[in-house]
Amino acid sequence: MSLQAQEKERILFIGNSFTFYWNLPSQVEQMALEKGLQWEITQTTASGASLRDHWQGNKALKTKLLLGKETFDRVIFQEHSTYPLVHVDTTSFYYNKFKALLAAKTKVYMYSTWMYPGISGKENYPNSTNPIEENLKTQVAGAEDQLLRIGAAFELFASRYPNIELFTDDKKHPSPQGSYLAACVIFSSLSGQPSKGLKRRYSNTDSNGKKIFYSMVEKETARKCQEVADQLLFNK
Repeated sequence: MSLQAQEKERILFIGNSFTFYWNLPSQVEQMALEKGLQWEITQTTASGASLRDHWQGNKALKTKLLLGKETFDRVIFQEHSTYPLVHVDTTSFYYNKFKALLAAKTKVYMYSTWMYPGISGKENYPNSTNPIEENLKTQVAGAEDQLLRIGAAFELFASRYPNIELFTDDKKHPSPQGSYLAACVIFSSLSGQPSKGLKRRYSNTDSNGKKIFYSMVEKETARKCQEVADQLLFNK
């Protein structure tokens, strides 16, 4: 079946800047296209937004309205980075309220973000290197929801390649290579395909026909991101 004849799979990202930095949703969409998959990806995001903000319509968000009028095959929830550490009950409350709006066929994913220097609530987990993932696991336990282990990928990558910076200068938001690593994990988690061999840069044309780049990382860095994502997900 040709790409034109395939029915597009509709995917929605719900999150904040940890999702929209460096065009992460578009990177994932381009990775899928490269592998012959037709994914139509939409995002509803705002800087610093929590799931509560999305539900209440703060920050000019219209997430509830969008879910009320459109149906998606997959929905990815990304909570504010500190909430799984200091407000996990709030995360659970709004996560379940959103899930109640979704069609029964919709596949649900929770984006597990990364620990970073100075993150609020870290001091409450002195014996854990990745308490965000540990706490979010409880949100998907017993359901068919899937955890997207971005934070675990950051941790593994940093242990292997400490000289490659996954953060911007604020030591919090993802650098281009951080977003590329996250995109590899998300693409492979959703597709079941390894990320090995994916392109290192993705481009398109804007409404004026001018070329724009969604992402760009160095060749060796891309290979290392793919390697880490594939080992984490497929033990390859």
